[in-house]
Amino acid sequence: MTTPKVTCFHDGECPLCNLEINGMKKLDKAGNIQWVDITKEPEALAAAGITYKQAMARIHVIDAGQQMQTGVRGFIAVWKQLPYYHLIAGLLERLPFLIAIMDAGYRVFAYYRLPLTGKKRVE
Repeated sequence: MTTPKVTCFHDGECPLCNLEINGMKKLDKAGNIQWVDITKEPEALAAAGITYKQAMARIHVIDAGQQMQTGVRGFIAVWKQLPYYHLIAGLLERLPFLIAIMDAGYRVFAYYRLPLTGKKRVE
């Protein structure tokens, strides 16, 4: 197994998030992604310079260039490491207007995901 190329910080207590994350974990056979469940490893957030509130508001990913990406750009950094998904990442990078549209949709999802799953927003 190789050293992970990207680090994905995710909410392991969010059932909606887990559906997607668990699917991506199964595809990550090369071990290119370090999956950090922020509910089990909150100390990893501080080490990355992320507050718990920020992490709960939107996904955070340290990309292959060691730059922090959030939202759809974070997903793209993860998708680049996965079979099949890397094709979507490449398409989005060639059509950046799609990133803006997807990020707007993601912001709505991220805002409502906690109430939808029975959790309170972090204040």
